[in-house]
Amino acid sequence: MNRRQMLRAALAPALVVGFGTACSEPQPAGGTDVVDPGAAPATPAPSPTPSQPAAPLTGLPVSAAPVATRQALAVPIRVTPSTAPAGLGSADLVYVEFAESDSLHLTAVFQSRDATKIGPVTEIRPVDFRSAGVLRPFVGYDGGPTGFLSQFEKSGLAGITPADDGDKVFASDYTSTAALWKAAPKGGQPPTPVLDYATAGAALAGRDLVPARELTVAVSGGPPMVWRYDEQKSVWVGKVGTATVTAASVIVLTMEYRTLDVRNPSPRSLPSATVFGEGAVLAVSGPSSARGTWRKPGQQLVCNVADLGGDLLHPQPGNAWVIYAPTSAKVTVK
Repeated sequence: MNRRQMLRAALAPALVVGFGTACSEPQPAGGTDVVDPGAAPATPAPSPTPSQPAAPLTGLPVSAAPVATRQALAVPIRVTPSTAPAGLGSADLVYVEFAESDSLHLTAVFQSRDATKIGPVTEIRPVDFRSAGVLRPFVGYDGGPTGFLSQFEKSGLAGITPADDGDKVFASDYTSTAALWKAAPKGGQPPTPVLDYATAGAALAGRDLVPARELTVAVSGGPPMVWRYDEQKSVWVGKVGTATVTAASVIVLTMEYRTLDVRNPSPRSLPSATVFGEGAVLAVSGPSSARGTWRKPGQQLVCNVADLGGDLLHPQPGNAWVIYAPTSAKVTVK
């Protein structure tokens, strides 16, 4: 099932109707009515069960129908080993770039759930609009190098910074989904689904499926990122900064990194993931893992993740973390 078929199927209400029958012979007056023992007694048909449409970025039913059609929000977040990030538990998608000085640059995308506190909000970087541009989000960010700001303006995405908002959207280094949706221009479009979520009982991949309990992404010069499967809760559990985070699926895309030299407002060199292109994939979802390939030709195109036979992977519905691993990283699953 492709993404369009999946979304159309999720939007159709499911009607569950039960039927019961009883058979008996006409009996003379005063006789005993003998019921066929093989027939079930008649029962009233249950009322139709209402269903909500699926959220485009998780494949799960939304809390209320209008939620499925609202615009996505994207917020860049800087995380160091000592940072306690807020709001990640409500994000539908989180993209992870390995940044400088053992830090992570996260692009957290919100659409189906609310978060009262998100942050610490950091500067815009190319990875933010290159990853999330296809989702058409409204972006809350904290400035950035002039070259990055120019690229963001050319991306066609709208956004807001602390310098713009007059303390209405940001409080110190934090914001919220309510404040960002209130600041967003009217007429924002819902995001394009980016993953082909599994239907009930479907496997992550049609081939080369391997049981998985632990996923590790080890990058030179920094602590490894480790995810472990919680079988009782059916989620993958990891640690980002000092926060424990969970995901229905973790998808590791291996790619080249390059160094970007920026001058304004301060000279520095920054690592940057090469989001456009193709490479290897290692994905975990449920108690399984699968290897494959990824391909993203450009900003306005979805990043397709496929198994080694070329068929799309089918992660379990729920939130997903997409990790951009440098080619030098060691990615293992056991």
